[in-house]
Amino acid sequence: MTTTSILQYATLLSLLIGGVSVAVAIFNHRDQVKTQIFLALSARYDELMHNSSAELWLTRTPVTTSQQGSDDSTMSALRFCTLFSVTYFLFLDHQIPKRMWRLILHSAERRMRNPIFVREWQDLRPEFESFPDFVNLVDSVQDGASNSFVRTKRLPSRV
Repeated sequence: MTTTSILQYATLLSLLIGGVSVAVAIFNHRDQVKTQIFLALSARYDELMHNSSAELWLTRTPVTTSQQGSDDSTMSALRFCTLFSVTYFLFLDHQIPKRMWRLILHSAERRMRNPIFVREWQDLRPEFESFPDFVNLVDSVQDGASNSFVRTKRLPSRV
């Protein structure tokens, strides 16, 4: 074996190790970003629950349509919808793993079926018409079909 061939093998080995290192770094970075997104969303949901009216989170009794919502319940519902729509967008953009999305969706379904939220959604719906996938998701959850919606919904390809 000549010195030249030894140098070629050493160069090839160092390139291989460098390539593997870059791949591992990318993989770790993606996991770190997903973790940061999850922690940021969790903090936002916690802040939302802390600053929102309890009726949006706890009411289980039917609400008649003649009852008018308070400004507090309307703003709480709007903040929830905004945060949840951003979360849904991140899921559709493959920034949130499917398992994490299912966990978030399961919790959000209870809020979206809450009688206060159902009432408020009728007024808030026009605010989200620019995101029809989100409107369809909320409507399907309120109709009781969210699981089939999420399973059959084709995720858009990245542009």
